[in-house]
Amino acid sequence: MAVSRCHECEQDPLEKRRYGGSGLAEGSACPICYQPTCRYHLTTVRWRWRDGGQLGDTLICKACKRSYAHRSWDVANRDWIT
Repeated sequence: MAVSRCHECEQDPLEKRRYGGSGLAEGSACPICYQPTCRYHLTTVRWRWRDGGQLGDTLICKACKRSYAHRSWDVANRDWIT
Protein backbone atom coordinates (compact mmCIF):
# COMPACT_ATOMS: atom_id res chain seq x y z
CA MET A 1 0.00 0.00 0.00
CA ALA A 2 1.45 3.37 -0.99
CA VAL A 3 1.65 6.34 1.37
CA SER A 4 1.76 10.03 0.50
CA ARG A 5 4.27 11.02 3.19
CA CYS A 6 6.59 9.51 5.81
CA HIS A 7 6.41 10.71 9.41
CA GLU A 8 10.06 9.81 10.03
CA CYS A 9 11.33 11.66 6.93
CA GLU A 10 9.32 14.72 7.98
CA GLN A 11 11.13 14.80 11.33
CA ASP A 12 14.60 14.68 9.77
CA PRO A 13 15.22 16.98 6.76
CA LEU A 14 18.50 15.19 5.93
CA GLU A 15 16.73 11.85 5.53
CA LYS A 16 13.95 13.50 3.54
CA ARG A 17 16.56 14.80 1.08
CA ARG A 18 18.37 11.46 1.03
CA TYR A 19 15.32 9.32 0.25
CA GLY A 20 13.02 11.87 -1.39
CA GLY A 21 9.78 10.23 -2.40
CA SER A 22 11.35 7.04 -3.73
CA GLY A 23 10.16 4.81 -0.86
CA LEU A 24 6.60 6.10 -0.60
CA ALA A 25 5.16 3.74 -3.20
CA GLU A 26 6.31 0.73 -1.17
CA GLY A 27 5.50 2.23 2.23
CA SER A 28 2.57 1.56 4.53
CA ALA A 29 1.00 2.69 7.78
CA CYS A 30 2.67 1.35 10.91
CA PRO A 31 0.24 -1.04 12.68
CA ILE A 32 1.42 0.24 16.09
CA CYS A 33 1.29 4.07 15.77
CA TYR A 34 -0.74 4.20 12.51
CA GLN A 35 1.65 6.78 11.01
CA PRO A 36 2.46 6.62 7.27
CA THR A 37 6.00 5.32 6.79
CA CYS A 38 8.20 4.91 3.70
CA ARG A 39 9.89 1.59 3.00
CA TYR A 40 13.24 2.92 4.20
CA HIS A 41 11.88 3.48 7.70
CA LEU A 42 10.03 0.17 8.03
CA THR A 43 11.61 -2.74 9.84
CA THR A 44 10.51 -6.32 10.52
CA VAL A 45 9.45 -7.60 13.94
CA ARG A 46 8.79 -11.27 14.62
CA TRP A 47 6.71 -13.20 17.13
CA ARG A 48 5.49 -16.69 17.94
CA TRP A 49 1.74 -17.24 18.25
CA ARG A 50 0.94 -18.61 21.70
CA ASP A 51 -1.71 -21.00 20.42
CA GLY A 52 -0.05 -23.21 17.86
CA GLY A 53 3.50 -21.89 17.99
CA GLN A 54 3.69 -20.66 14.39
CA LEU A 55 5.97 -17.75 13.61
CA GLY A 56 4.63 -14.44 12.39
CA ASP A 57 6.15 -11.16 11.26
CA THR A 58 5.14 -7.70 10.12
CA LEU A 59 6.66 -4.36 9.19
CA ILE A 60 6.55 -1.49 11.70
CA CYS A 61 8.23 1.91 11.76
CA LYS A 62 11.71 2.14 13.23
CA ALA A 63 10.54 4.59 15.91
CA CYS A 64 8.10 2.02 17.35
CA LYS A 65 10.77 -0.70 17.27
CA ARG A 66 13.34 1.54 18.99
CA SER A 67 10.85 2.39 21.74
CA TYR A 68 9.70 -1.27 22.03
CA ALA A 69 6.10 -0.10 21.47
CA HIS A 70 5.41 -3.32 19.55
CA ARG A 71 5.98 -5.40 22.70
CA SER A 72 2.66 -4.23 24.17
CA TRP A 73 0.75 -5.04 20.95
CA ASP A 74 -1.44 -8.12 21.47
CA VAL A 75 0.64 -9.67 24.27
CA ALA A 76 -2.18 -12.09 25.08
CA ASN A 77 -1.64 -13.90 21.77
CA ARG A 78 2.01 -13.25 20.86
CA ASP A 79 5.41 -14.06 22.36
CA TRP A 80 7.78 -11.47 20.89
CA ILE A 81 11.06 -12.63 19.35
CA THR A 82 12.36 -9.23 18.16
